[in-house]
Amino acid sequence: MVWQSKNLSRIRYIIRWLGVIALSSIFCLLPQELPAQQKGHLLTLEETIQMALERNLEVQLAKEEVSFAREQNKEARTGFLPKFITEYSYRRPSETTTKFGGVTFENEDKNQYRLTGRVQQPLFTGFETLSTYQLANMGLDVAEIQLERVRLDLILQVKEAYLEIVRAVRIREVAEQSVKQLEEGLRVAENFVKVGLRAKVDVLDAQTRLGQAELQLIRAINDIGVAKARLNSILREPIDTPFEVEDILSTEPYQRSYKATREIALQQRPELQEANKNVAIAEKEITLAQSDYYPDITLSANYFRRGDEPNVDGSDNVDRENWDIVAGATWTLFEWGKTRYATNQRRARLRQAKDTLEQVKDRIMLEIKTGYLTLQAAGKGIRVAEKQVESAEENFRISQERYKEQVATATEVLDAQTRLTEARANYTDALVIFALARANLIRAMGLEKEPG
Repeated sequence: MVWQSKNLSRIRYIIRWLGVIALSSIFCLLPQELPAQQKGHLLTLEETIQMALERNLEVQLAKEEVSFAREQNKEARTGFLPKFITEYSYRRPSETTTKFGGVTFENEDKNQYRLTGRVQQPLFTGFETLSTYQLANMGLDVAEIQLERVRLDLILQVKEAYLEIVRAVRIREVAEQSVKQLEEGLRVAENFVKVGLRAKVDVLDAQTRLGQAELQLIRAINDIGVAKARLNSILREPIDTPFEVEDILSTEPYQRSYKATREIALQQRPELQEANKNVAIAEKEITLAQSDYYPDITLSANYFRRGDEPNVDGSDNVDRENWDIVAGATWTLFEWGKTRYATNQRRARLRQAKDTLEQVKDRIMLEIKTGYLTLQAAGKGIRVAEKQVESAEENFRISQERYKEQVATATEVLDAQTRLTEARANYTDALVIFALARANLIRAMGLEKEPG
């Protein structure tokens, strides 16, 4: 009996110091001080998204691209309008006289000044002007589609960051609840030890579990700070700006069918709209390349003033002013196949655009299928996690009662409490996974928010 008592004391001593060493090592790896969690105003998800859209640089760049395309469209439209041209020139010929029958005639001025005003209207450019304008229109459409794509990507990024904070807050609450339960368990164990109903090893074990729970709480608080810093970065706010978020986790099921979800994606996805526009652009570029097969026809009205002085006020040899109307056609008949080669290049681009369109369709269909299945699985995961929490809570309650009645060990109670903490954390994760899956499916449909 003496030998057993000595070994029991030695075992208790070893367990106590192992627990102390383990906890000391873990805490040494963590920062010695954590910044205080300051509270700020409540930031809703809708407000967060609006702030991000107003401040994000990627969105601003996309908006500038739209502005560039809009001005390019206006530039192309000017090709239909007449041009107003003015010219002023000076000419000095080498000979200004002509001999005829032994008589020398002066038929030109030595100093020739000329001022020309011209109005030139293109009548036909082989569809080049029209095609250029139509391409500019489609370029503007593409820029606006790209802006929408950037907006959707940013909204998803904000939702992910927001949900990360919600999850961290929930996990902190679970950790705080675990610490309180373990502190109560430690108090009960200490009371039992004082009256001699339990061995001190129960207290040491409870202290070790409590230290682990406190460490998890520290990590949870730290995760909140990191998640908020990330969202502040997305919002282009000072990194330490305090704020609070609302709990948006929900178990509301997704009601829309897979077929309806897929049809919305085929209509709304900006990537698919852009791919279709690129096909149309490639087709129009073929027309533009073929414009060199046709003549250019223009009509111009010209007004001239000439003279031998810079003020172009006429001379003895020329009238001061004159005017004419000219209709002309310019047609390049042969350029060694240049136009044909250019057309073949555009046809190759058209085939590429069509192949890309099919790739985009396939990718979107895969994203919709994957997102829909992921959301359905996440919904089922919530129900499983709910049952797990119910079972763990009941198991913990029974273990506590058994321990108080001296029919269960402290280890049994601590294990039940650990399983309860894990079940609650798993339930939180299930809710977050469901919310993320929902957000990703909404993005896969090409929408900013779920349709009503």
